[in-house]
Amino acid sequence: MSGKLKRKHGDLRSREKERQASGESRYIAVTLFLAFFIFTFIGAGNFIIVSLVGLFLCAIGLVQSSVRVDLWILVPLILYNGISLLSGYRTYGNTLDGYASTQSVFPVIYLLMSYLGSQERRLLKSLCAVWVGVMATIGIGQFVMAAFSGSATRLSGLMGNPNAMGAMLALGWFALQSCLREENGPALERFLRGLEFITLTALALTLSLGAFGALGIGVLVMHFYGKECFSSLLCRLAEMIFAGGCGILLYIAGNATNWPWLCLILCGYILIGAWYRGQFERELSDGKWAKLLICLTGALGAGVVAFLRPNAAATFAERLAMIRNGLGYLGVDPLLGVGPYQWRRLNLQDADTYFNTWHIHNVFVHVGVELGLIAMAMLAIAVVRHFRKREDPAQRGAFSAALVHNLMDTSFFYMATVPFLIMTAGDDEGKKRRLSGAAVKCMFSVFAVLFAWNMVQIFW
Repeated sequence: MSGKLKRKHGDLRSREKERQASGESRYIAVTLFLAFFIFTFIGAGNFIIVSLVGLFLCAIGLVQSSVRVDLWILVPLILYNGISLLSGYRTYGNTLDGYASTQSVFPVIYLLMSYLGSQERRLLKSLCAVWVGVMATIGIGQFVMAAFSGSATRLSGLMGNPNAMGAMLALGWFALQSCLREENGPALERFLRGLEFITLTALALTLSLGAFGALGIGVLVMHFYGKECFSSLLCRLAEMIFAGGCGILLYIAGNATNWPWLCLILCGYILIGAWYRGQFERELSDGKWAKLLICLTGALGAGVVAFLRPNAAATFAERLAMIRNGLGYLGVDPLLGVGPYQWRRLNLQDADTYFNTWHIHNVFVHVGVELGLIAMAMLAIAVVRHFRKREDPAQRGAFSAALVHNLMDTSFFYMATVPFLIMTAGDDEGKKRRLSGAAVKCMFSVFAVLFAWNMVQIFW
């Protein structure tokens, strides 16, 4: 009898530990979402806010035990930030000026993500995806209000920049797709599909051709990685073109006419389209020619976008010239680069065109120039490792879209982008190795000291 009681008490203790661990994981997931929520408001970063958030995340990490992580992603992230810190210190004589003061939060977030189970990861992904949908809704509201004041232009939204906002909305669409692939109730399914429609509509308001291109390539990767049939690809493209077309019409009504009240009518139409998003998908699946007709109309509509962005070709050529200029500085200092924010100064003094921007619009080239070839290699290793992970097609499409966008733009340097990718990425247990509790606490301690020291420098 005593043996049975001992086993029962042992089972109770085991279940209690599991409930406690699950509660801690949910707490980490909610905290990480709050960090992402905050980052969406600070653009390319704010020393004080990032340091405070980083300190709070490190405090959570310091009470954790051993964990399994993918060292081929964690170690390159840490080394990238270490080299960035050295480069910034050599240039400015402090740890505050430079990218490391804000981007050092990335490995902290990745390490905390490793403590989440599958349910907590799903919760975090859903929270982040829904928030991007809310960002899209707020952005549409901002555009309509600007239309009534006569100042409607490309949507910058909470990110503060049309291209960065476009990239975030594109990644959010893939996250919503990933959520829709999981088990959902009818009400949640309808809500997510409505947000998906609104997200694409808001993306069209940014008129970010880079985001459009990245989204398109990501969709193709998602299609081929998921081994879907050609008919399903046409159906998805038709859905996206319809939602994006509503956004283009809204942009024309707000920016190119003197009838802002048209925006209210179109917003009503967009809400109806979002509400009946599921029915529209079923109609396209059953229709033989409807999806093909919409896709052809979308191809013609690309000309409308080109008309609305007449400087797009010149912008693309300027970015190619910018990358070419940056390649010329790659060998100046291969170890630590020319220093954070120094390429702009060099570009001002060289004989090439002055591009009047802080970042080369190719993240790998920019990192190679300002932080050195080793830092650039660390980013490349993390990217290659990610593509070797097993994940669902939508997540693979999201990472592909982010990679393509950063080959011609700078969304990597906006604080919300990388955390969003980390928080919505798939988990691959086969790629992980165990880190001891002592090693984990040492890492969190080092980052906590860095964030605390940055706070001292800010207020000193």
